Amino acid sequence: MMRRALLIGTVVLAAVGVAVATPLAVKASRGARQLPVSFSGEFAIDPDSRDQPVIPPSFLGISHEWPYAEEMSTQPKYMEMMNYLSSFGSGPINVRVGGGSTDIQDFVPPDAVWDSLAALNKGTGAKFIIGLNLEEMNPDLALRQMKAAQAKLPAGSIQYFEIGNEPNFFINVKGKSGEDYIATYFHEDWKRHAKFLTCNGGECDQGSNLFAGPAWGHVNVRNTTIDWFLQVNAKYVGLVTLHWYKATKETYNTPATLMEEAPIRKEADNLRELVRVSRGFGKPLRVAEMNTISNSGRDGVSNTLAAALWTLDAMFEVASTGAVGVNLHQGAGQNLYSALIRWYRDDGVTIRPVGIRPPFYGMALFQQAVRSNSQLLRSTASGGDTSGIKVWPLWGAPEKQVRVVVINKRADKAGNVTLSFSKGGNFGDAEVLRLVANSASPLDAQTGISLGGQYWDDETVMQGQRTTEKAPRAAAGGKQSWSIYMPPGSAAIVTIPKL
Repeated sequence: MMRRALLIGTVVLAAVGVAVATPLAVKASRGARQLPVSFSGEFAIDPDSRDQPVIPPSFLGISHEWPYAEEMSTQPKYMEMMNYLSSFGSGPINVRVGGGSTDIQDFVPPDAVWDSLAALNKGTGAKFIIGLNLEEMNPDLALRQMKAAQAKLPAGSIQYFEIGNEPNFFINVKGKSGEDYIATYFHEDWKRHAKFLTCNGGECDQGSNLFAGPAWGHVNVRNTTIDWFLQVNAKYVGLVTLHWYKATKETYNTPATLMEEAPIRKEADNLRELVRVSRGFGKPLRVAEMNTISNSGRDGVSNTLAAALWTLDAMFEVASTGAVGVNLHQGAGQNLYSALIRWYRDDGVTIRPVGIRPPFYGMALFQQAVRSNSQLLRSTASGGDTSGIKVWPLWGAPEKQVRVVVINKRADKAGNVTLSFSKGGNFGDAEVLRLVANSASPLDAQTGISLGGQYWDDETVMQGQRTTEKAPRAAAGGKQSWSIYMPPGSAAIVTIPKL
């Protein structure tokens, strides 16, 4: 969310929420500090359950404001890291271009922008959600923007055009703001634009699945509002889009509060209801803008290992609702919450190449766990102390593996987490790959982070050797189980092969 970010990297930029120049590299550790076990908990997993959502290959995406969108292809490391995220069997990364800049952009982007997006498609296979201006209330402007995209971008590369951004935060549009604007004008304004675009500026009765909306500013929207939007606009909607941030920059947050379960539980439950409403109209739902703290993020929160763990957990929460994907917002490329970041002056001159921030590690772990078309499995806390622990079990049919993502959200307590199966046939010993920080305060860590013993240095070059551990299978009383040591503030992929 960048309600007042200004525009196109090669044209105009102001007030983009520039981040503090903290070190980019997340260096060092091959392992977390070992602490005594202070709790134990068990989760029962049903490896035969097949009633949970399948995570589509196109689930993971990024969102980038129009300012400096060119960096996604003109900076080679940017495309390299996007291709890395796609290298575990998923489809190409979905790219949404837009955000707060969408409704400030009162012109058609220049050729340089379209050329850079075309190069991004060629280099990564990325498919696009392209933002069109709504707040100007000028359908002809939106049509010119749409036609430019269709003319300049490769055929088949545009999935949707998203009309407007966060209309619930509009200020003094037709004399109304926020909820008052939504209640009086929004649904018909969106329809007027969609119809104008569908009919190429004329009159027609046909519908279209080319448009995405309402780009609502948060998942805490009433289901009746989305129902109303679709009752008016389903004819033109191909994708329902919403945004999700844990909190705003102006509210008090720390790495520890980022790990609180109650807020994420409440918001994921509401999202599940919105997915149900959207499906009632035959429409998929995507969280097309997501990150920890809105308005560019919060230093010491959005750029920490806690942010990586929140990102990882939140992506699985979204997947569990049946939503079809997320787009993790990168702002204009140098925001505190940006997973991929580069430093540049206001005149656009790069002063440091693309680097990564801790949230990238959460994205990378997610992709390694999910791969292609993995299916979520049922699990229940079945014993001991499981507070602060999240487990996300997956069935990977091509590999014949159960892969379980385990997250320890506790700031300073290590524990043993037992994963148990009581059905599903025979399984072997498990392999454990860890996301950790070599720090006395891992949730606060901005450096010293590694994934499977590897990390990216200041030049965004991977260092270290891939390191995993073995967790032997135990079998007793018709139950198979694996005991996993979990350091504080860490995550792991536990891969269990079916024999």
